[in-house]
Amino acid sequence: MQGNYGHQQQGGYGGPPPPGGFMQGGPGGPPPRQGGPYGGPPQGGPPQGGPQGGPPGGRAGTGNRGFQWVSCSNGHIPPNAVQGGIERDGKPLFVARAMYKGGLHPGKAGPHIQKGGCAIGWGHDEINVSDYQVLVGDASQLRWVKQEGSLSIQGFVPVQAGHEETGEPLYVAKTLVEGSQQLGKCAPHIKKGMSYPYGHKERDTKEYQVLAYTN
Repeated sequence: MQGNYGHQQQGGYGGPPPPGGFMQGGPGGPPPRQGGPYGGPPQGGPPQGGPQGGPPGGRAGTGNRGFQWVSCSNGHIPPNAVQGGIERDGKPLFVARAMYKGGLHPGKAGPHIQKGGCAIGWGHDEINVSDYQVLVGDASQLRWVKQEGSLSIQGFVPVQAGHEETGEPLYVAKTLVEGSQQLGKCAPHIKKGMSYPYGHKERDTKEYQVLAYTN
């Protein structure tokens, strides 16, 4: 089943979705950083950034499609950031990624996230990081596609946000958790489906949605 963020009840995603579908981010914390561990241009993308976690083109799409990965730190969320989730108390969660242990891992970012502003899942733990990148662009060009089990890429182009240390691509995913919508990662090689950081642990779920382009 395919569904836009504003129609999640059809896919079992209750709770308060952002009005009008996706929401764009705003200021918060220190300004975006151009350096850090990403070394200037967004890691794994074209010179102007892009949703690809590997070279431009290929399975994750062609070019950057007008999206960028903006380097941030310590809770900053840049303008036009793509909101993909929401906490139980209504705090927004933005699509993010961070480098860790040789991989580039999709996760969540927000000013309220402690110990750095971004969280990813790795090795059964929730990892908090202070240097990360946030996806920026026109959220109306994105949609969510329902999945069950390991990711099956058929009839759509998912947003590749990163890669394992061994090179396997990782894609942006979300799932319903205790009245919230949490962000994480999915891939064909992740047999349990989606993994995500929540409650100081890395958790798994078979039912989730993957972020994809509208065309």
